[in-house]
Amino acid sequence: MHGVSVRRGKSVLTLTATLVLAVLLLVVQSSRVSADQVSEKRAQAQEVERKLAALKGELNALSAELNRLQSQLALLERDISITEAELREQEAEFQRWQGILADRVRAMYKQGYVTTLELFMECGDFDAFINSFQYMSRIGCHDAEIMNTTRNLAGKIRERRNRLAANREAYRKDLESLARKREEVQSKLNEQKAILAGLSSDMASLLSPRYASYARGGGTASVGPVNGLYFPVAGPCSYTNDWGAPRSGGRTHKGCDIMAPRGTPVVAITSGVVEHRRGGNAGLYIALHGDNGHLYYYMHLDGFAASGRVRAGQIIGYVGDTGNARGCPHLHFEFHPHHGGPVNPYPLLRSIDR
Repeated sequence: MHGVSVRRGKSVLTLTATLVLAVLLLVVQSSRVSADQVSEKRAQAQEVERKLAALKGELNALSAELNRLQSQLALLERDISITEAELREQEAEFQRWQGILADRVRAMYKQGYVTTLELFMECGDFDAFINSFQYMSRIGCHDAEIMNTTRNLAGKIRERRNRLAANREAYRKDLESLARKREEVQSKLNEQKAILAGLSSDMASLLSPRYASYARGGGTASVGPVNGLYFPVAGPCSYTNDWGAPRSGGRTHKGCDIMAPRGTPVVAITSGVVEHRRGGNAGLYIALHGDNGHLYYYMHLDGFAASGRVRAGQIIGYVGDTGNARGCPHLHFEFHPHHGGPVNPYPLLRSIDR
């Protein structure tokens, strides 16, 4: 009996050891699977980050090209306007001198210097007429001055007309390029937003803090606070230092254009009082009177979200293309320290968006 008990005890011990070993193997295997899964997800997260970084690089390049085209169009527009004004003046002056010349021709005809038939036999058109050496040789110094003035004006008019035609063609081509660039920017922004909105929560947690917040917010989340300030656009966006760039009507850019998809929320950079405004080039816009004593403008909005007193980071409106921004949704952001004149907001935006 004693031997039987010993054998039974050994069997129990063997079975227990086997079970313990099996459990340990399962735990180790499970740990390996878990570690492999985490490693795989981290690799996926890194790939997502690389793709987002590549998109951001493309967006920055597109935004810079967009700003260059806008500036070039503004300069062409200004040159066209100046050329048209100069052309009108020169054409009026040409008509005056042409009248003087016609009077001299009539006077010379009456005096018998030359017949009308002879003039037109020698010169088939007016340009040839005023450039005719034979005719110039028949007139006096005063008449020669009239002829030279008229001829020079005709040359300047031709030059202005050629320049105007070239500028108008360049403007047309740049306008088409601008439309394509705007579409490309919006396409890249929407692609970036879609990637972030489609990430699972555990994948989002493996991203860098900014992208993680975007992902958790469904592609729309604010960056901040940094020194108590929030970035004004809550979601993927793109911007360049376009302060002072030429704009239509002879203006220069007094803010920073932040490209973003239509409807992207914009938030209060700081706490303060929001005032709704509308009209002119700005379209729908907000004046935020910050508690820090500064004034901020949010222009071209698609709509308003809050008014009166707001907290820092609160949604106050949505990106749009109202005013003179038709076809190009973006936020025109201005910074007026101590409610004074505008200063370049780019350094402020970069200090938050880092």
